[in-house]
Amino acid sequence: MNTGQPQERTLGRDPLSPAQRIVAGARHLIENWTYQLFIPGRLIQKKYSAFEQLRHRDVQALEIISRLEEIRHRNLACDLEYIKELCEQLCAETLALTGCLTAFHPVRYSLLANYQQKYAFYARLALAEEEPCLDPPYAQALSQPAAEELAGGKGAALSVIHSSLNLPVPPGVVVTTRAFHSFLAHNDLRKFIDRELARLGPDADREYDQVSRRIQERIHEAELPGELRRAVESSLQAQEMDKSLLAVRSSARAEDAQSSFAGQYHSALHVPVQDWEQAYASVLASKYSAHALYYRIRQGYTDRQTPMAVVIMPMLEPEVSGILYTRREHDPFRMDAYMVRGQGQELAAGSSYQAWAGFMTRNGQWEVEEEGRFQLDRDVLHSLYQAGQALDRGFSSAQDVEWVLGPDRRVVIVQSRPLHFYPARASAPVQDHQAPVLGRGQWVSSGQASGNAYRMDSRESPFQLPLGCILLVSALPPELTPALDRVGAVVSEQGSPACHFASVAREAGVPVICRVSGLAGIQDDARISVDADQGLVLSGALFDSAGETRRSPPSGPPAGIQDRLDRALPPIAALHLRQPDTDDFRIQGCRSLHDIVRFAHEAGVREMFSLVGRRGLNRFGAKRLESPLPLVMHLLDVGSGLALGSHKAKAVTVEQITSQPMRSLWSGLSSQGVQWNPQILHYDWDAYEKSGAHFTAVETSTQFSSYAIVARDYVHAMLRFGYHFAVVDAVVSETMEHNYLHFSFKGGGGQDIQRLQRLRIISAVLEKFGFSLRLTADMLEAWFDRRGPTESTANLQILGFVLGKTVLLDMRIESEEHVNRIAAEIVDHIYDFLPV
Repeated sequence: MNTGQPQERTLGRDPLSPAQRIVAGARHLIENWTYQLFIPGRLIQKKYSAFEQLRHRDVQALEIISRLEEIRHRNLACDLEYIKELCEQLCAETLALTGCLTAFHPVRYSLLANYQQKYAFYARLALAEEEPCLDPPYAQALSQPAAEELAGGKGAALSVIHSSLNLPVPPGVVVTTRAFHSFLAHNDLRKFIDRELARLGPDADREYDQVSRRIQERIHEAELPGELRRAVESSLQAQEMDKSLLAVRSSARAEDAQSSFAGQYHSALHVPVQDWEQAYASVLASKYSAHALYYRIRQGYTDRQTPMAVVIMPMLEPEVSGILYTRREHDPFRMDAYMVRGQGQELAAGSSYQAWAGFMTRNGQWEVEEEGRFQLDRDVLHSLYQAGQALDRGFSSAQDVEWVLGPDRRVVIVQSRPLHFYPARASAPVQDHQAPVLGRGQWVSSGQASGNAYRMDSRESPFQLPLGCILLVSALPPELTPALDRVGAVVSEQGSPACHFASVAREAGVPVICRVSGLAGIQDDARISVDADQGLVLSGALFDSAGETRRSPPSGPPAGIQDRLDRALPPIAALHLRQPDTDDFRIQGCRSLHDIVRFAHEAGVREMFSLVGRRGLNRFGAKRLESPLPLVMHLLDVGSGLALGSHKAKAVTVEQITSQPMRSLWSGLSSQGVQWNPQILHYDWDAYEKSGAHFTAVETSTQFSSYAIVARDYVHAMLRFGYHFAVVDAVVSETMEHNYLHFSFKGGGGQDIQRLQRLRIISAVLEKFGFSLRLTADMLEAWFDRRGPTESTANLQILGFVLGKTVLLDMRIESEEHVNRIAAEIVDHIYDFLPV
């Protein structure tokens, strides 16, 4: 027996056991030690490669987190499997981030993978759904009391009508939701369906048809489990239905409940008993029609929340078929019946009705009005009215009832679902409708809208209609459901207020008129208006074009898609690690996957900052930069940062730098507006004085040199100017989300107050150009993240310019007024000398 435990996926899980991770960490340690001892240049390459991966994974993870938050906060419609897939991608990215950090320091970050696994598990658990029960019963008589969980919406309602309300209901068999789950399991379809549904994100309108086709094909190719087949055939025989033509109808869970699902699923009529299996498969497949998928997702249900039961009844041959609304929207004492001769599937599917009867209660007596091609006997009308009252009372709500009148003149109920009323969309009043009337019709769904007239081609997908158009159609089939999220209104030559499409249109709040005359005279793309409450099509734009933007879907039911996402977001997206300089900014402070991303980014940048340090650059293959500036500097290329052919040279020129961010930084440093003093050579004066190495040639030595680690789109520069130093770490690429500029500045040769004043000057200038800042004691930090390449390049030039202008400035500042004046002068010079 299935125990109903939550399902689990494996994508994104750590493929290594704890013991394997220890072995991998030991391997990293030995590898790093070997590189450092024998080929240190390779160690730099390895760590930079890990940093590149970390940057990429960081961006990918943040994009996924942002997407999940957007789905929740904007209430975007998508399948739960799409959200699960995003979650699995995030788990994979965050797991890879922990691996990138391990490449830097195998021991220091070994604990991070455990925290990643912990919050990945919490996120998966929040999104998990219980596995369904596969045990019998697979079929039971419609006369048996049955809950919706087993018999679906239609089957459960019919069992209540039969057993509790004592109204005429045809005999029948319910093929249960457990049979549906057994069918999927027997054919191993669940994983396949989940993979397909994972493609249905908020912007996947073009995917619905393809996903639907693939799933339906697999269902039609599948076979019924033997136990299921035997259970259904035994029940059909017990109900004496094994020799009659059958009606095979959908009865999904949640169908005919809070959301109507009206007309979204297939019904097969006149089915020979020997063909019931194919008809059953067709009804199951209709659960995955494009419009049914779209409707379910827009209503906030998951696929597992709407398993398909099927009701099988003997095929009736009625004289009259009809739909009865047991109340009107603003008058609970009136009923409306819409009728056709013979079978009523065309009426429900959106074609026009042939007769109408309106019931009302007045002074305790019922009265009726009739119009149309035929009229019913008063006894029949009385039976229909009494049935409507009984159903309304029995279910304690207005009902949408399908009924038939047999040759014996008896009214038989074949379906009853809740009839929901929805507030009309707000609309602008029009005085006296002065505009010309282009057509008149009958109300289907309330509201007013203006837009361009659009005739839908029979081969055209409703997912691709122009936003905000007024759709002109010949009928109102349920397949039009996806159009309701795009159009301003629908105007039809046929149809009725009782068709299935009418129900979903009222749910969506889209104005609809049926039985409209005069549509042939409306020109394509003409600007028209619809007043559905008065049944008018008018010339010109008279109302707000409410359909030109997508409406948010209604809130999902309890335990639906958004509810699960609500539970998943805290372990996914909550951010607790904000300030890197606080005590809780450590692995143990991570309480979400977002925290792990934040920690990994800061730790990775910190590792790159300390990658070379003061150990000397010679052993890593750094090259001295020859330039007109009085600055001792070496460059270390870790990935296309220097021109080809320079790898054997000991010195390179500025022209040989191919790292774009390094060139931008250097163009600011070397700008004519900086005016370097050629008599003063800049290197690490403080370290030089303390070292006692007074016979060292500082112009060529790496020991006291500034340095930059460069790649094509990356620079990490440690700039040593006299008694202070600055660190610039930047990525500039065509992808905005990958770009960042990080800057820190510390030290100086002046007095304490002068050093602080210089930091305030630099802060004032950088803030002017959009940098974010943090000033702590004598340390300034600044950052400029996730901007386009043009802005990032400009601000790197500005950063270089400011560094050049403020060299030794601390020893020349005289007063507070001097601070403000110098900051203003530097800003003016930036505009004079740089292309900003």
